[in-house]
This record gives sequence, structure tokens and C-alpha cells, in this order.
Amino acid sequence: MASFLSRAAAVSLLAIVLVLTAATSTSPAAAAARFPEEARPTRSGYLNVTSTNSLYFAFYEATDPVTTQPAAVPLLVWLQGGPGCSSLIGSFAELGPYLLLDSTSALARNDNRWNRRFGVIFIDNPLGAGFSAPASGDDIPTDERTIAAHLLAALQSFMALDPAFRARPLFLTGESYAGKYIPAAASHILDANAKLTDDRRVNLQGIAIGNGMTHPVAQVTVHADQAYFAGLINAEQKAKVEEMQDKTVSLIKSKKWAAARRERNRIIAFLKNATGVATPFNYAREKGYPTRPLRDFLNTGEAKAALGARSDVEWARCSEAVSAALADDIMRSARGDVEAVFLAPDGVRVLLFQGVFDLHSGPASVEAWVRELAWPGLGAFLAAERAVWRLGDEQLAGYVQRSGALANVVIVGAGHMAAGDNRPAAQAMIEGWVLQTGPFDGSGQRVVGSLF
Repeated sequence: MASFLSRAAAVSLLAIVLVLTAATSTSPAAAAARFPEEARPTRSGYLNVTSTNSLYFAFYEATDPVTTQPAAVPLLVWLQGGPGCSSLIGSFAELGPYLLLDSTSALARNDNRWNRRFGVIFIDNPLGAGFSAPASGDDIPTDERTIAAHLLAALQSFMALDPAFRARPLFLTGESYAGKYIPAAASHILDANAKLTDDRRVNLQGIAIGNGMTHPVAQVTVHADQAYFAGLINAEQKAKVEEMQDKTVSLIKSKKWAAARRERNRIIAFLKNATGVATPFNYAREKGYPTRPLRDFLNTGEAKAALGARSDVEWARCSEAVSAALADDIMRSARGDVEAVFLAPDGVRVLLFQGVFDLHSGPASVEAWVRELAWPGLGAFLAAERAVWRLGDEQLAGYVQRSGALANVVIVGAGHMAAGDNRPAAQAMIEGWVLQTGPFDGSGQRVVGSLF
């Protein structure tokens, strides 16, 4: 009997071990189901930016390229904001080929993926963001000039992977704090191109910024109006926000950057408390954006292996170390970099887009800084018609205003993360703008039927 009980106990123990093993490890078949082959990047890994540091990237080639000529298929670079947030948020929650939409950890194909017509490169930027672990904490950049230099180095490393990449039209895209990364990188690339030989130049054709933080001293002045005219606060609360806005502007003009950042954060915190919204990034949402499912998923061994990421790096949505390193950068302006892009002889186009429900950097915020641009085409742009824009099914997508090199798009049904909040509209927008079709071709004001 004792022998029988020992054997039974052993069997039970073995069963427990097998269950635990199944729960903590994944067989190749299970890994394939969780991260299907078609969801894996075309290329991924690390792009050298210095002798000791590299930026993580995941590249997805176009699934239905706009042309059969590989060297003519546009390339989009996507940069997340933060500062310090991982661009894999954009990949798996907004515009990538596969999305993680809930806590089931099951990837779902995105019919509105941005890599339908174009190749898309997601880069964890700057050093310290996502899987881009720095060799040392001291290597995390503290200014836009260093970040721009790293991004150009990363692009040069990417183009070295395949000679055909260099000829492809390149567009820098992103959202939020990328409203600084992108203009700074574009200006740096254009300056570098003037000194580089043809075989080292970057074929930069345009930049696209969603709900961007670009010129804070102007943008911080509209928080009260945005909330008040949306009916979210009353006149007394509006006056309180205006006081904080005035203080923030004063601190910026005094170059007290960290203090200005804290005061601006007070504005956002006040608005969140006063309005009771789930998130000031999208005041129409009933719940905040889910964060844990993606964090848990990307920290699994199979996800890191599938993405070509370092197994020893713990992925976080946003890096506190990067945010701290850029403390004195956040309230500085990148308007001069935008102006440099407009004035460059290369003919680079600019797209600004915003979701209407954003209390951070919504349409009014962007219009406030655009009005301060020192650009010869500004008058014509401000006088241009703001056209109603509908998708092929006649559904309202938003509004388009454009003149010369600048197009501004307001997307309905979306907030700060506009590319993920209204995916059909965002996909139609980026495809139309890159290819200059629909409301971006100068002859039409809305998208009718299929874009292509």
C-alpha cells in the first residue's frame, strides 16, 4: 500500500510538473499560434548608431505594394512619442500588420495596416526606449540634435542591409513627442544630404506628425479653450486653467524648462480631475487605453525571439529614464526645424494630423503653433478651404486643409492616438497623402471608392 501511495504521489507530482511546464514555456507549435509566421517582421534587430549603441527596429515590407518596382515602393518610418515610448505601441496597437487588442494575447490581422502599400519601419527611439537598451544610462540623449544624429545613423545602417532601400522614397511619421523627433531628424537629414555623396543620401520625401508636441509655448495656451468649448469645464474652471497656462508660458520664456513641464503637467492633471474623463488622450473613451496585455506579451520569450529583440531586455511601454533625461527638452520648441524643412530646396512635404478628442495636442493646439510659422506659404495655407473628407462608403472621415507643401487633417472619432482610434481613416489618409491621391491630389476634396 505504501508503495502504491508513493507511486500515486509520484504520478500526481509529475502531472503537476507537466502542467506548470506547459504554463511557463511554449512549444514551437504554440509559439507559432501565438505569434504566427505572417505576423513576424520582414527584418528586425538592431541598427548601429554609435560604436557601442544601437536602436531596435522591426521592418514590415508592403503586403500589396503600390508598384511592382521594388525601388519605388515608399518606406515609412514610425516613431512613438513619450518621450521614451516604444514604437511597438504603434505596431501592435495602432497601425501595424497585426494588433493585440485585448488580454487574450492573440494577434489579430489589421485590415487597415499602413504596410499595405508601403514598407514600414518601427524604430524604438531614442536610446532607452522599448528594446533599445543603452550601453550605459549616460548614453541616453538629452537633446533633439543627438536624437536626430542617432536616427540618421540608424537609417544609414538600415539601408546598408539592402542596396535597394536607399532609392526608395522615405517618409518620417509618428505621433505626440515625435512632433519634435521628426522635424529635428528631417532637418538634420537634409543638412547631411547636402554634404553626402549620392550613394549615402537619404531619399526623404515627407514628414507626417500626428497630434504632435512641436511648439509648446503656443500649444499650451489652448488647453482651456479646448476643454471649455467641448463642454467639459465651466467658465470658472476655464479661468483656473488659463492662469496655469499663463504661468507655463512665463516659465518657458524664462527658459525654466523643468518648471514649465511640471506646470503643464498640472494643467493636464487638473483637466482630468475636473472633467472625469477616462483619459485626456481621448475624452470620448469610456475606459483608458489597455497597457498590460502588450507589456506581458512583448516580454515573453517567443515574442522577443519572433521580433529579433534582445532576450535580456525587459520591454516597457515608456521609459522613465528617457523622460528624465529629456526633462529640459520637453518644453523647448522644434518650430525652427519645421521651418527648415519647408525652406529646404528638396521639396519635402509635411502632413499634420490630429484626432478631435485629444486634450493634449488636439486640432486647436496644432493650429496655434502653425499660425506662428515663419514660412512664405503660411498665408495661402490659412486661406485655403477646409474640405469635408469622406471615405468610399460616404462615412465622414474628417477634414482636410492643404496648400503647397503643407496638409492638415483632422480625424473624427479619434483622440491622441489617431492612427489607432480610427484606423480606416488613418490608413486612407496616409495612403492618399503619400501617393497624392484623393483629397491630396489637388483635384478632389474627398476619397470616393477605393483609393487605388
